[in-house]
Amino acid sequence: MKSNLKKIVDHFNMPGEFIEARSYGTGHINDTYLIDYQLNSHNGKTVIQRINHEVFREPLKMMDNIVRVTNHLRVKLAHRYPDDIHRRVLTAIPTRDDRFCYQDEEGNFWRGFEFIDRARTWDVLQSLDQAYQAAKAFGEFQTLLGDLPQPKLHETIPDFHNGPKRYRDFMEVLEKDPCNRARKAYKEIEFLQEQEATFEVVPQLLESGAIPLRTTHNDTKINNVLLDDRSGEGVCVLDLDTTMPGVSLYDFGDIVRTTVSSAAEDETDLSKICVDMERFGAIVKGFLAGAGGGLNRTEVEYLVFGGKLLTLIIGTRFLTDYLAGDRYYKIHHEGHNLQRCRAQFKLVQSIIDHEDIMNRQVERIHSQIVPVNVEDRQEKSDNLKKKNASSDLPIN
Repeated sequence: MKSNLKKIVDHFNMPGEFIEARSYGTGHINDTYLIDYQLNSHNGKTVIQRINHEVFREPLKMMDNIVRVTNHLRVKLAHRYPDDIHRRVLTAIPTRDDRFCYQDEEGNFWRGFEFIDRARTWDVLQSLDQAYQAAKAFGEFQTLLGDLPQPKLHETIPDFHNGPKRYRDFMEVLEKDPCNRARKAYKEIEFLQEQEATFEVVPQLLESGAIPLRTTHNDTKINNVLLDDRSGEGVCVLDLDTTMPGVSLYDFGDIVRTTVSSAAEDETDLSKICVDMERFGAIVKGFLAGAGGGLNRTEVEYLVFGGKLLTLIIGTRFLTDYLAGDRYYKIHHEGHNLQRCRAQFKLVQSIIDHEDIMNRQVERIHSQIVPVNVEDRQEKSDNLKKKNASSDLPIN
């Protein structure tokens, strides 16, 4: 392994003499290695990754996205962090022929990034401040990319958060029931079919112009933000592979899905799965501190809905994969995808049960962070009345 990785590293403009390579991080998609090198008397580190081209089928386009995004962020943040900019934005390392991807003899694609020191990621939330800091980093990430020049970024995973398509895929698998599993998941199937209209809301909001298409991260788990070792501040947003056109509700929604409950994604005791309002408050404060001024009123009004939608979409994907025979997600035991689905749907139900109080909390925090004038409040009130009266945009 060491000799093979050394050959890979030699194709990149990495400094110094290769010393050692070791597996790094807890990611489930790409293979990540930490490279130790020596330059004169100095020891340093870089990161190299093998891109999973079964998931990201066009690695060159993905890297084009990442380079465009990081270059834009670097320009925007350089004046704020002139002495620390190397820790605030990912830096891709070019190959010796000035590309950002190397394809080896076996057809694997590799890339390199400068290592960011004095910061780390957390897989499990340790405090409310971590929830705040991660949410703030993602909110600011979205705001800073609001003026990313055209053309639009490539769609690295087509239809990644396309709710109607995810529901259609589910129905197609359900109709075929190739593994005769539908009988074991009839309660989950019934619950999902009752939520069908939820998938149509975002397309309707986009088509009407009520919310804009933005550049979004689309995978906003807490472990995709580096937190400073000393201050705990969100330093740098990581894992930009799914950064592409999307809506703000996706990014906020996935923070809610992955953070608002302390239970695991595949928790077997469903009674442990519920909305933690303290965690939710920290998420809202953080995200609005980072992005609040850049969101329009409709986006703010639908933030809680975004949490419900993204949780429902992921639960739908687990259920679809279970019915299809566990073809996409790795499982550790029989019925694992069904258990994941049940956990997600239980969280959806908890969000539905708490939706009113969650919406009020968003409105209160937003009014504190992003003050509005009397005319704005009246327009917001009118929008809420229209939303609640609309039969096209169902509200639970």
